[in-house]
Amino acid sequence: MPLKIHQRLKHSVLCEIFLVEECSIFVFEKRTAEKLHKPKRKETVTEILRASVKQLERFRHPKILQIMHTVEESSETLSFATEPVIASLANILAYQEAGGTITGPPSTGASGQHCPTTIAPNRPAHAKEYTFLDIELKYGILQITEALSFLHYSGQVIHKNVCPSSILITKKGTWKLAGFEFTERTNETDATDPVPCQPWSTRASKLVQPNLDYMAPEIQINSSCSILSDMFSLGMVICAIFNHGRSLIQSGNSPSTYLKQMELVGILGTLDRPTPNPKWHPLDEAVHNILPRIPIPLQEATTRLLKKSPGARPTAQLLTLIKYFSDPAVQALQFLDVINMKDPTQKTHYYRSTLREVLPFIPRKLWWQHIWPNLQQEMRADEVLAAVLQPALTLVQESSNSEYEAIILPTFKTVFVAPKSIQATVALLENLHIILEKTPRDDIRTEVLPLLFNALESTTIQVQSAALVAVTNVYDYLDDITIKKLVLPKLKSVFEKNQSDLKIMGNVLQCVERTLDKLDKSQIIDEVLPLLLEVRLTDPDIVVRVVNIYRIMLCDKKYGLTVNIMATKVMPTLLPQTVNPSLNLEQFMILLEVLQEMLDQIDRQQRNKLKLDNLSLPSPDRHRPLRHQFSSDNMNAQQFNIPNLRIDQRKTSSAEDMARKNSTGSGALGSWWFGGSPSSPDSNFLRVVNAFPNRRLSDNTLMTPKIRIAPSCASSPGGTPGGGLPIRRHSSIGPQERRGSNINLSPPT
Repeated sequence: MPLKIHQRLKHSVLCEIFLVEECSIFVFEKRTAEKLHKPKRKETVTEILRASVKQLERFRHPKILQIMHTVEESSETLSFATEPVIASLANILAYQEAGGTITGPPSTGASGQHCPTTIAPNRPAHAKEYTFLDIELKYGILQITEALSFLHYSGQVIHKNVCPSSILITKKGTWKLAGFEFTERTNETDATDPVPCQPWSTRASKLVQPNLDYMAPEIQINSSCSILSDMFSLGMVICAIFNHGRSLIQSGNSPSTYLKQMELVGILGTLDRPTPNPKWHPLDEAVHNILPRIPIPLQEATTRLLKKSPGARPTAQLLTLIKYFSDPAVQALQFLDVINMKDPTQKTHYYRSTLREVLPFIPRKLWWQHIWPNLQQEMRADEVLAAVLQPALTLVQESSNSEYEAIILPTFKTVFVAPKSIQATVALLENLHIILEKTPRDDIRTEVLPLLFNALESTTIQVQSAALVAVTNVYDYLDDITIKKLVLPKLKSVFEKNQSDLKIMGNVLQCVERTLDKLDKSQIIDEVLPLLLEVRLTDPDIVVRVVNIYRIMLCDKKYGLTVNIMATKVMPTLLPQTVNPSLNLEQFMILLEVLQEMLDQIDRQQRNKLKLDNLSLPSPDRHRPLRHQFSSDNMNAQQFNIPNLRIDQRKTSSAEDMARKNSTGSGALGSWWFGGSPSSPDSNFLRVVNAFPNRRLSDNTLMTPKIRIAPSCASSPGGTPGGGLPIRRHSSIGPQERRGSNINLSPPT
């Protein structure tokens, strides 16, 4: 049924609050039915349209088109308002089929095949060029399946006109089921059992009948229908989606042609392979030809949906369970569509974890078309604002500058000035540097920075702490005047009110350290230095932060840290911390290095000053450290003389002498006797024993020299006068024989 769509804003007054909502207005011009000639038929058209809108108002479901304003009728038109839509699925598929032209306007009811016409002037321009992503097709089919499941089991209704003209695409990109003009009640006993219904007839106008190309065969053949009839129609829609918008059945609104194609044939030719002379083949073969274009996980389900026998088709409940729809991104989008039906706890968990995890796997097109509109709506409610800000800030970080300024910033401006919970304020402050990266300079001063300055004046510790961290993060976006006139006074105020809070104190000192470069010398001496001197140095982390600030001030004279200030004010506060038992080794070394640097600067300046005054400095040796004077390295040790040593050389054995005497001889006997032959070893003791039976084995070995300590003289330390070590007698020497040594190692006297 041809209806024109007008995009309008709906105005309403509720409790003296003026509300503006975007909506789509469907207008049916009654003169369209004047060509029917019969007044009764014209009245039938308008009556069917009224009944369709009432059915839509009755069924409130996220997957069914929402009516925002009921039917209003005049003598020339009939109109009603719905949620914003861009086109019907038939319009978009017709553009793909016709290559730039689309069939008539979107409809909530049945519409036959119309001649291609140019897009209407009041139609959104992007409807002609709308291109579906794979995830959009997957999620769209799932949405229509869920809508049918709701109708069949909760509403106990058979739609009986599931076709592209009855599926509307909303502005968010979701698919909504409409076209409730020809519904039938299900069987009260079993919804899969058939109930009687009217078949398609040439006696009635096509405007008041379902789309014949998507009708189940049992309706036309047996004049009966069930919930499984809608599943056949859904299978035909799936094939049309993946067949460039062309239905597998082309009846031309002729029941006889429909029966021929349904019972005997299916169209072999497709847009990719048109058949010059169409040959008719069974419908199963037509389905088989289209299957390669359908995603593999959906092929089996599509084949079963198009079975001629209703009992072989899956129900809507079973179809939602197939693997094709088991996609985390699709499930996240599915939950987002029903987010308004969830409690705050479920919403918080979804926004903080589920949506943030799947966001990288969702195409950017759906970020702005589907996800962001839902986030915008949720950001108006303070109850879950802190959780909604998590995925919203992710979109801020991933968006381009143009996307941020055109889409996100207008909504964030209202959030900046609106009252917020503590958690929401902290979330904004912790991510303020991400927002400032994309925000124009003018908007930073007028929209964002007031949020930061107000947070510094907050009485809530969490907000103050987050604001101090934000100052450190957004330091590069703050000019010198802002820091001097606004930031520093607020830091001092926070410091004075929270001196007992270590976390706040640490954040204040971190801000001071970060902003020190942009402060004047006078401000540092008059405002920063007194603040540092008032800090209670009890916690090691606080001590280190204060020391780091002094370290920065020591590096450059522009900070105004003079030797007088160091000697009289700074060092007296730091020196007691050298014995602070809470400091670890690293912290102690940091403190000691800064103190040493201060002492070095004092030393250099004072020496130079005294030299200029012609004062002589004492010798450095007089101030030699005590530890050096009494070091063990400087102690005198008593000299030590090594005792005299004497080596006695023992007499070589007789076997050795004989070997040496015969080594120069060339006789065969000598070579054999002493083992000179290569075939006999040098140490053949068996032959020696046989030749000298009375000789001991020890006489045949080489004897090492004997070393003894010579008698000590009286002058030698540790010596014994007139004494000496006894000389051991070798076993080969007689009892009366002593062999003295000719070698004396005693030092010369």
